[in-house]
Amino acid sequence: MTSPTRLVWGLAGHPEPTGAVANLFADRPGMCVMCGLSADRTADAARATGANFTDQYLYRRPDSDRICPACVWCCSGKPPATLRMWTVVAAIGATLPDNHPKCWLPSQPGLCLTNRAAPGVVADILAAPPEGAWLVTVATSGQKHVLPYGKVNHGGPEWTVRMENTTITSNAPTWRRVLGHAATLRAARHTGDDLAAGRPTLAAIRTADDLDTWNHHHAGLADHVGSPLLDLALWCLTKETIHDHAHAAPVA
Repeated sequence: MTSPTRLVWGLAGHPEPTGAVANLFADRPGMCVMCGLSADRTADAARATGANFTDQYLYRRPDSDRICPACVWCCSGKPPATLRMWTVVAAIGATLPDNHPKCWLPSQPGLCLTNRAAPGVVADILAAPPEGAWLVTVATSGQKHVLPYGKVNHGGPEWTVRMENTTITSNAPTWRRVLGHAATLRAARHTGDDLAAGRPTLAAIRTADDLDTWNHHHAGLADHVGSPLLDLALWCLTKETIHDHAHAAPVA
């Protein structure tokens, strides 16, 4: 059994927490308040996370007062050298792109730290989940810890990802369909804001064919208007990636 923080910490090479917090750890076995797993070395959770930490309601073992090195490392650091700044894709044994060039963490096999400038790795893994343990957590603000509250998936096609404050559960076929419809409409000049609201961009409808395109692809998105899944699809669609996905997936 593993947790999002343990999975990423392991793929990163088990780096030790640094700075003053490193001195809080002792050879004291306990259950980690954050991930809920046991650890031989732990620290006082309140001191390690600090007075400004506000996500205690998401702790998996709120009855514990100890925290493990993996969770402390995953929640420590200052921008840009902190995981909360980055969208995380982790998959044991998978071939993933290198980390974003501005990421402070060296690239490691099975781990990719990216952002909205390069969302392709997120779209791809959700469309074709790998075998084994994997996860995706999407940071949209860089202000909140997202990784600790994600979920480790095991194969597919069903999956769960964490996007900022929201947990999204879907599956690969639905994702490919939603992404394909949304990408095709974005390529047809409909804005992301309009798609999220379920309305056409009027400037994009100039001909009968334009209207047919809207009607067909919006029908495929109608059940997802206002949903976190559509929000995630739109996050993955940038000017550079729209045409990678438009018409590329089944859209019936």
